[in-house]
Order: sequence, then structure tokens, then C-alpha cells
Amino acid sequence: MSRIKHISSEEATGITKDIFAEIEEQFQMVPNVFKALAHKPDILRASWNKVTSVMNKGALSVELKKMVALRVSVINQAEYCIAKHYQGLESLGYSTEVLDQIKASDYSNLDELESRVLSFVDQATNNYQELTDDDFNQLGLDEEELLEVVAVIDLFSGFNRLTEILAIDLD
Repeated sequence: MSRIKHISSEEATGITKDIFAEIEEQFQMVPNVFKALAHKPDILRASWNKVTSVMNKGALSVELKKMVALRVSVINQAEYCIAKHYQGLESLGYSTEVLDQIKASDYSNLDELESRVLSFVDQATNNYQELTDDDFNQLGLDEEELLEVVAVIDLFSGFNRLTEILAIDLD
């Protein structure tokens, strides 16, 4: 049971209601994590802005970013985020077999870029102090791509902690 009340779309007013409308436009619903953040509209706004900035298409595909988010969440054992990213990738057409392999850090059914990126994520998420120049050279990303990968790791490391500390209920 969540440690913080979820503010429903019906209860939302002012800026919170506006942000909920943006979220609903993208997800066709307002996930519980945002309903919990609604107690502090400024934090809700900042969090939503960061999600859209980081996760929308950029140098890397949305699909790869979602795989990174799933992997980070698995490493951090964040059940809410694992479930949400798993569902999101399923809705994009990924099979449960492939998603279960990603969860188990088996990248044999992924393309070379996806495999390299997720292997890097495995190292970078909780062992970032041990990364070497060779790790970055093997990754083979340009600066924009690298920043996007690191931004996804950062975003979901934070969301993982938030959802676990507050015990956010799965939608």
C-alpha cells in the first residue's frame, strides 16, 4: 500500500490538472507515480518535464531508451518501474521472451547497438565509479547518444528510489 495518497484526475486543480492532461495525452492515463507527485505541483512539473525531455525521440530510439529504463529498474529492484517499462515495451511489440531475457541480462536476441548499450547500463547503473575509458570506447556512442543513455539511467534511478521509498501502488 502506498505511503502517500494518490491525487486523482478528478481531484486535481490548477497546474496539477494541466500537467495531468499532458500526461494523459501521452499515456492515455495518469500513472500513480505522478498522482503521488501531485502533492507538490512544482516537483510534478519538473519530473514530467524531465521525462519528456529524456524519453522522447532523440539521437537514440524511444524503444532503446525504454529498454534502458527497464534494465535500470531491474538492477535497482524497483517493482513498480519494472512492471511499467515491461508493459510499455510489450505495447511496442516486444515479446515476453525478449523482455524476460532483457530482465535476465541476456542480450542475445537484441541488435548490436542495443546489446552494447544495455551491457554498459549494467555497469554504469550502480558501479559507475569503476567505469574506464575503455568502457566508453567499446560503447561507441557519440556525445549526444551517450548523454541520452546517462540521462535515462539518472532519470529512472531517481524514479526507482521514489517509487520504492513511497511504495507506489501499481496502476
